[in-house]
Amino acid sequence: MLQSILIEPHYWGSVSYFQQLLKAETIVLDVHSHFKKGTYRNRCHIMGPNGMLSLSVPLVKGKEQHSVIGDVRISYTENWVKDHWQSLVSSYRRSAYFEFYEEDIAPLYENKFDKLVDLNVVAINLIQKLLNRKINLQYSEKYIVPGDFDGLDLRDCIRPQIEKMGIPPLDLPYTQVFMDRMAFLPNLSILDALFNLGPRTLDYLEQ
Repeated sequence: MLQSILIEPHYWGSVSYFQQLLKAETIVLDVHSHFKKGTYRNRCHIMGPNGMLSLSVPLVKGKEQHSVIGDVRISYTENWVKDHWQSLVSSYRRSAYFEFYEEDIAPLYENKFDKLVDLNVVAINLIQKLLNRKINLQYSEKYIVPGDFDGLDLRDCIRPQIEKMGIPPLDLPYTQVFMDRMAFLPNLSILDALFNLGPRTLDYLEQ
């Protein structure tokens, strides 16, 4: 097992994201780099009835989006919380394990988080609880220059565009909800694997 990994906090991180989180004794969450648009920092991908669906957390506009990750604030001018939860319900209520995890995940959408990093860390902690696998999380104390981290630096290695990922995604098919009408979609949010695989999710990630 690796000693430590440096990575940014993702919103309902992908299968590949959690596969990496399970590989190290300590995960250092980078909260001092500047926020980057078009990344998993404030979005996740799930399988909807019509294909891949992107769920994005809206952010406060202006200078906030140019702040370091730890200072970026969530916007509630639109009811994205309700939209995200309804999307999860409509996409996964037919899955084998949605009802099994629903009561654990729903409360996250009943709380109002000020900062994006707080929402993401709560989601990561919830997933490690549901996987029954401890992930030792720490926060970076300052900006870490590339090459200065004493461990594996995976910042921006896991991206929505698979062709731009710095590590190969886990592309081992499992049964997804809408596979009767569309092909397997790899590297979706960990929620997709959890709702479809249930207790077997951890074994899948550790293959």
